[in-house]
Amino acid sequence: MSEQGKSLSGLSAEEARAFHGLFVSSMVIFTAIATVAHVLVWNWKPWFQ
Repeated sequence: MSEQGKSLSGLSAEEARAFHGLFVSSMVIFTAIATVAHVLVWNWKPWFQ
């Protein structure tokens, strides 16, 4: 770590935790939307039978 308590990314530990929380919640939301979209398409036109 540098003299100012920053990592190589330039974020402090507190900022990195906040970014990680936002990243994880965004990924969960994206995965949920993608899952729902796949189920809807499967119901409309199944690609395997």
